[in-house]
Amino acid sequence: MAVAAVCWTAFAAPGLAHAARTGRVAPPPSAAVQPVRIALIADVPQWPAAEADTAALFDLMANQQMALIVHAGGIKGDTESCGDAVLNVRQRVLDEAPLPLLYVPGENDWAECQKPVNGEFDAVERLNRLRELYFPVDATLGRRTLPVTRQSDQAMFRSYRENARMVLGNVLIVGMNLPGDNNHYRTEGGRNGEFEDRREANRQWLSRAFSLAEQRDLDGVVVVGHADPMFGNGWEKRGKPTLFDGFLRRGTRDGYLEFKRQLRELAGKYKGQVLLVHASDSGFSVDKPLRDAAGKAMSNVTRVALPVGSPSRWTELTVSPGSRAVFQVKLRDGVKGN
Repeated sequence: MAVAAVCWTAFAAPGLAHAARTGRVAPPPSAAVQPVRIALIADVPQWPAAEADTAALFDLMANQQMALIVHAGGIKGDTESCGDAVLNVRQRVLDEAPLPLLYVPGENDWAECQKPVNGEFDAVERLNRLRELYFPVDATLGRRTLPVTRQSDQAMFRSYRENARMVLGNVLIVGMNLPGDNNHYRTEGGRNGEFEDRREANRQWLSRAFSLAEQRDLDGVVVVGHADPMFGNGWEKRGKPTLFDGFLRRGTRDGYLEFKRQLRELAGKYKGQVLLVHASDSGFSVDKPLRDAAGKAMSNVTRVALPVGSPSRWTELTVSPGSRAVFQVKLRDGVKGN
C-alpha cells in the first residue's frame, strides 16, 4: 500500500536558530536522544463500517515503525448512540492497536450525548463512563502500552483521568479534555458547573505541564485536544468573561477564551517549541495561530489541524530533540475504504 508524503513542515527551536545566526554553537545535549515518530489521528472510527479500516490503519502505522499513536478524540459518528454498546466496541478497536495509543475525548464522545439522536444521555454521566472504560490505569491504550501521568493523581482533580501527559523524545505530550461545541459551555440559566470545573482543571493541568517542561529542560510541549479553539474570532480584543455573557449575549461567550490566553502566556515564557494538535472539519493545515500582545505572530507556537472522519489519511509527527527542527509533520496516505 502506497504511503505518500503530502506536506512537510519544520519548526526550529529559537535558541538554536539564534546560535546559528550569531555563529555560536549551542552545546550538545548531555544524552543523545534519537528522533521519535508519532502518528496523529482524530475522529476515527466514526461508524461501524470504519472499524476494520481503522484497525488496518493501526497495523500500517506499526509497519511504519511509529512509536506512539495520538488520538485527538472522536470515536463515534455525530448521530450514533452514546450507549455502552458503541463505547465498548470502539474501546476494543483502540485497545487492540499494536502500538501504544494516547486518546483524549471529543465532543461526540460525551459532550453532545444529550441530543435525541444520540440517546438523550446526561453528558457528565457519559464522560464518567468514558473515564471508566478508556482510562482505567495509568497507561496508554494498545496491546503495547506506555506509562502516563494522569491529573487524577491530584486529590483536587481526582475525576479527571482523561487529562494525561508523558515524555517521549525529550518533549512533553499533554492530553486535555477540550471538546468542540464551544468547549461544552452551556447557555442555559444557572451555574455552568461542568464547564467551570473542567476549565479550572485544564488551567492547572496546562500550567503544571509547562512548569515540568521548563524544570526538565525539554525541547518542546505538544498540547492535544479535540476542539479548534477558534483563534480567528477576535478573542484578543475581548475583556474578561463575566457571569452575564451567556445571558445577555446568548451564544457569543467564547468557551476557549481562557485556554487561548493561558497558552499565549505560557508559551511566551517558554524557551522551547509548542505544538498544538486538534481535529478540523476543514482538513489538514499548519499555521502560527497565536499573536503576542503587540500583535506579532509567536514563532514558537505552531498549530497542526488534523483531517477527520476517514482512515484514508493520517499525520506523521517526527520529534528530533536537540535539532533546529524539533517538530516535523507530514500528511500521509492511510487505508482506502472497502
